[in-house]
Amino acid sequence: MLLLDQASSVLHRTAIRAGYRLAYARSPLARRHAELERSQWWPRERILDLQWAKLQRLIRHVYQQVPHYREAMEALGMEPQDLRGPEDYARLPLLSKQEINAQRETLVAVGFPRSRLIRTASGGSTGAPVGFYHDPDMVTSYRAVKLRNFRWAGWEPGDAWARLWGSQFDVAPHQALGQRLWDRLTRVLVLPCWDLTTTTMRSYGEALLRFQPAVIEAYVTPMYHFARFLQQEGITGIRPRGIICSAEMLFPHQRELIQQVFQCKVFNRYGGREMGDVAHECPAGTMHVNAESIYVEFIRDGRPARVGESGELVLTALDLYGMPLLRYRVEDMGAPSDAVCPCGRGLPAMEVVEGRVQDLITLPGGRYLPGEFFPHLFKDFDVAQFQVVQDRLEHLTIRLVRGSQLTEQQVTYLLDKVREYTEGAAQIDLEFCQEIPATPSGKFRYTISHVPPQLTRPPEAAHA
Repeated sequence: MLLLDQASSVLHRTAIRAGYRLAYARSPLARRHAELERSQWWPRERILDLQWAKLQRLIRHVYQQVPHYREAMEALGMEPQDLRGPEDYARLPLLSKQEINAQRETLVAVGFPRSRLIRTASGGSTGAPVGFYHDPDMVTSYRAVKLRNFRWAGWEPGDAWARLWGSQFDVAPHQALGQRLWDRLTRVLVLPCWDLTTTTMRSYGEALLRFQPAVIEAYVTPMYHFARFLQQEGITGIRPRGIICSAEMLFPHQRELIQQVFQCKVFNRYGGREMGDVAHECPAGTMHVNAESIYVEFIRDGRPARVGESGELVLTALDLYGMPLLRYRVEDMGAPSDAVCPCGRGLPAMEVVEGRVQDLITLPGGRYLPGEFFPHLFKDFDVAQFQVVQDRLEHLTIRLVRGSQLTEQQVTYLLDKVREYTEGAAQIDLEFCQEIPATPSGKFRYTISHVPPQLTRPPEAAHA
């Protein structure tokens, strides 16, 4: 039976690879991917020259087509030809999440066909949901970047891969069905990370043993606790070539345990729905910026941060023309690096210093709810800001700064979803606030738990 399963897997992989080549060989995605595969090996100076040329082209576009930026440049007495270097670009105002929500229509290019805009949203790593538009070229760009980065982790088209990822509660039933069919055809296994009980983690382990993906993509905290569970249960034999962790800070102890359990390298990734994958760790361990698609600034006290110095990350998507996002404050921290990577890639490097630190919500009965659940839930509603605080095992307080369009019916829906995913195990209090303050370090934490996470049973019990 095992031999039959292996033969079937090989045939499936071969068919997928053939279909991939046939469908994408002449597509914009294939062309863009091929360009990225070549440019990653260029000298850094050549990559930065390409990046600056793309930024200048984008500046000319926004000056002609985007009211928000034209007005900003005119207020500074600037025209596109005045931007001759990074110091000139840094004169343009920063763009906040709140400004995007308040001035969305003035950020849309007037000459861009509205039918080609793709509505999407980000939960916001710091508790401020933001809605925006992508366009087909942007989608092609970030998909091509993802293909390149997945290959760094050992994946090739046709290989199986798994996702310990988010729930599909915000997807229409017919879309969810279509996605499941597509995932099955393309050998993708989705394991929702909101429901981490002993039973589901054991079933996930069994599924991965059968599936044996080349790469696993996961939120950090759920992956860490899943690895701890496998270790304590003595479940072995899941052997991907690489594991890609994102959406939260990846701490050394988490990386060490995950690598120990799965016997493969863990690749850190930094990105978001607004810009796609901003930076990704290579096989040599350097966090490379995807500089052909993203212009990254590190701002400290109003100036560029020095090498190794922590600063606020400010991003510009170089391939987004339908609704350009220039100098966008993602409200995360990072540091520029001048590392010359032994992998040979000329892509610049960075360090993710502080950012998506989400606490795990611990629930009765050995269940866990990752902090990423809440921005995923709130992102499509007019919630200006939110924070979830767990002060004891069976109690959550949800604080909301509501927007003018948030209805009582929507509030009821949101609360019902939280109750559904906590299975009614916690009392939930809702507080409406005028403002939610940041921590003393200046970083906003949207999920705060004062209940230390525990596994379903202590380590000594696993060996009893």
